[in-house]
Amino acid sequence: MHRRTLLAALPALTALPALAQTRPVRLIVGAAAGGTTDLLARELAEELRQSLGLTAVVENRAGAGGNIAADHVAKSAPDGLTLLVAFTSHTMNAALFKRLPYDPVADFTPISQIARVSSALVVRPASPYRTLADLLAAARARPDGLSLAIGGIGSSLHMDTAQFRTRVGLTGPEVPYRGSAPALTDVLAGQVDAMFAPMGQAIAQVQGGTARVLAVSAPERVPVLPDAPTLAEALPGYPQSFGWFGLLGPAGMAPDLVERLHGVVTRAVAGERLKARFALEASQGVASAPAEFRTFLTRDIAHWQEVARAARIEPE
Repeated sequence: MHRRTLLAALPALTALPALAQTRPVRLIVGAAAGGTTDLLARELAEELRQSLGLTAVVENRAGAGGNIAADHVAKSAPDGLTLLVAFTSHTMNAALFKRLPYDPVADFTPISQIARVSSALVVRPASPYRTLADLLAAARARPDGLSLAIGGIGSSLHMDTAQFRTRVGLTGPEVPYRGSAPALTDVLAGQVDAMFAPMGQAIAQVQGGTARVLAVSAPERVPVLPDAPTLAEALPGYPQSFGWFGLLGPAGMAPDLVERLHGVVTRAVAGERLKARFALEASQGVASAPAEFRTFLTRDIAHWQEVARAARIEPE
């Protein structure tokens, strides 16, 4: 590189560390502390410290399905000091809200997807539905006879449930809960027939002998649940969908800054702590390129909008 060109590039290349000497990098999380999104944010904060020597703090701004956190980041300076550790609601909210205070693609700089997660269709051990085929046969005989718990209105579990009900033609009751834990408690107690549960929760219950998994939403069978088919195996053409986590910044971030932050995600995903976490939850670590992540966001918005239309979910 010509010396003059190199000198011109230096301010951009060193901008983030220079700013972070006086202000920490803030990783904004639209969920409460203690969950998977929060854990991933803290792993990224540690990787920022180790690989770039930066101080990073995690700020939990829960509420409105992640909209509060996303809006804050969208309106922040594109200097790399305010980043969003996003999850599925970032694209899903475009289908669930009539108006968002930001554009979920145009107002952000995609940096990298971090992980993809699937869900599991769960019943209690004493359920008459011992296989997915049993449940589908009962649904065909009596579409209004099957009740499904929803582990959080507006969550990816809610949309997984909506997609399944539409595809199978179920008309039975949906029972909403404030989270997946109380929903799963009632399913295992026999108060509700079945539910889509987070994979990590489902695996723990199966290993403890307190639940049975009939199917998984993953594109392939999960190694720790080898007997559970994918939904697409039993229902050819079933739309593939999954929850996800990713790192976004405000629109207009410099490409070299995005590249360095993408490297942080890549190293964190390859680290032993996240590998162990992903294995525990049967999730998949991802460190997609920024352009690939942008394409994914656009497609995921279209997917969830179609799911919402088919399920007749009215945006708020």
